Amino acid sequence: MMNKKTYYWQLLLILVLASCSYEFPEEDLLIEHLGDINVEKTIAFGDGYLAGVMDGALYSDGQNNSIAAITVAQLNKTEDVQFLQSEIKAGNGFNLYASTENEIFGKWIYQYQNQTDENPSLVLTSGEQIQDYDGDKNLLNDLTVPLLKANDLVNTQFHKNPFLSRVFHDDITSLIDPVIQQSPSFTICWIGMNDFLNFAMNGATEEENLTSVENFKVNLDLFIDEFIQKTNSKMVIGNLISIKDLPYFYINQYNFIRLSNKDKGIAQALYSNFNSAVASHNVGIPSDQKRPFISFEDNGATLYPQPVVVIDENLPNAFYPDGSPLEKYRQLTEGEMALFSIASGMVENGFGSLIPLTKEYYLTHTEIDLMEERLNAFNQIISNSTQMHSERIAVADVNNAVHRVAETAKMDAWGIRVLYETIYVDGLPLEGSLDLNSIFSLDAVHFNQRGNAFIANVFVETINSKFNANIPLAHLNSYIGNVYEFRQQ
Repeated sequence: MMNKKTYYWQLLLILVLASCSYEFPEEDLLIEHLGDINVEKTIAFGDGYLAGVMDGALYSDGQNNSIAAITVAQLNKTEDVQFLQSEIKAGNGFNLYASTENEIFGKWIYQYQNQTDENPSLVLTSGEQIQDYDGDKNLLNDLTVPLLKANDLVNTQFHKNPFLSRVFHDDITSLIDPVIQQSPSFTICWIGMNDFLNFAMNGATEEENLTSVENFKVNLDLFIDEFIQKTNSKMVIGNLISIKDLPYFYINQYNFIRLSNKDKGIAQALYSNFNSAVASHNVGIPSDQKRPFISFEDNGATLYPQPVVVIDENLPNAFYPDGSPLEKYRQLTEGEMALFSIASGMVENGFGSLIPLTKEYYLTHTEIDLMEERLNAFNQIISNSTQMHSERIAVADVNNAVHRVAETAKMDAWGIRVLYETIYVDGLPLEGSLDLNSIFSLDAVHFNQRGNAFIANVFVETINSKFNANIPLAHLNSYIGNVYEFRQQ
């Protein structure tokens, strides 16, 4: 998951980061101007990306350093902008992905378990139940809600999203009306990632998490039309990111399993009868009905990258000589995705080799193509909906900005970086891995503080270009990336 570093170098780096900070010269707030926008009543509306979901949870540090909050902070360099958030008041927060009905978890952290560890472990913290906001919701400027979908804009169902009632009154059926009733003068918007992201993160196993193109268009068009007709606000809206550019989908290669010679021998022996049955089944049948073998390459000086073994219910039926059904096992092929949810502990216990992984841990070629088709369709809808009102709405090309950084961390089958290039901003290296210099937080789909500042700058640059403004960019040095902690003994 990350480059190996010795414990002492890690400790030195952390001590340096903890003891040093860069002070930027004070900016003359009166020189900057806002161009063609009015920020007197600025609101943010969207999902967890704008809200500051980070490390899998919504917690105070993430919310205070969200994309929305950082963007408004930059607007504040030119004119005072009130930005009231529904403060979560949580140190670890509520983990959106790991929490269950019986156990609540908080954010993920990187933690060294002892002084001999070369790499930190990904550790879940204790979580906190989602608390109701105790202020006046009618005064909120931050109308962002984790897990929100464009598909939720109308026919809003509060029981399906525990974060909704923290921001909106639960007697409404549409989120569009309360947004319009805020009478915004300027709006920061980003919504749509959850209309396909959770579907992909769960191995394309939950159809209800994938919004149809038709529904996405109906909901977004309705929101844009109402916004244009019933407000005088201008808007900057972000487009959507490809799953191919989120670490959750590229950190693990399709063949990232490494087996010692002993473990490889055990695995090969385990599938001996299976492979014999496959050989018998494949005799004299059409190629599209043949079943693949489970095979492992011999190791050389370096452990050979072995394709992940999975269960694929779409494989044709086959049988052992005694008539019992042959298990639907195969190995992933190049271009398929082994998901970030395959934890290192699972691999150490034989999952992906001795124990085939179930469908929620991988995506097939067909499913990846579906995700790309859906992304392109959604982004085209965003473009078409806004082009008709281009004098008032600008589209921030978040997709392209993230792609450039993600490319720096993608690996070939041997785990070697494909692109030897690092992007520098404010003298800082920005990477698409999950290391110290990453823009991504530890859930591998949302951004960390520095990543939020990077994306906020994409929004600010779009505002400046589209609306003749001169809003200063956020200094990325002022925001932390991923950090390592040490377990308390």
